[in-house]
Amino acid sequence: MKKAAIALLFVAALAVSAFAADVPKLEGPYIVTTCGQSPGAVMIGMSAKQAGVKADYNNKLTADDVKGDYKTLIVTSGTSMKGMGAAGTNVDAEIDRCAKAIAAAKKAGMTVIGAHVEGMARRTDSSDAASIEAVMKDADVVLVVIDSDNDGFFTKYAETHKKPLIKIKDALAIGQVLK
Repeated sequence: MKKAAIALLFVAALAVSAFAADVPKLEGPYIVTTCGQSPGAVMIGMSAKQAGVKADYNNKLTADDVKGDYKTLIVTSGTSMKGMGAAGTNVDAEIDRCAKAIAAAKKAGMTVIGAHVEGMARRTDSSDAASIEAVMKDADVVLVVIDSDNDGFFTKYAETHKKPLIKIKDALAIGQVLK
């Protein structure tokens, strides 16, 4: 029984390592936006700055803004009704804006990271779900904080859609991943 458990752990460790090997090298400079006007993009920008990584954020990023020296677009998912109200937008407009920005980034040869960095609080309703699906379906890499994946949703999503998954302890660790 003990040998079987050790063998199972060994196989599981190999599977995680193989999956982790699929993560492309992340390169800056980065441009960051939010699909839902939540503070996730600001959190990524601040964490990157603390780590000495160039990451500009623009919560109203359009396809026309995806230009210049940027190598990677990071789009955070999860919505804020208060944030969208203050920005004069709604979830459908946010999804449309971000889909166009993602398409422009892919056309420019950029890597697209779909991120969820605010935990389960940004996974509570249909607007959050719509934002998450819109971002993750076209992302090259999925980046989440552990708290966002308490139920294994993003792990299963990444496995099912064959996308590399980066899980980090918390938003403060994001900058180190982007180095």
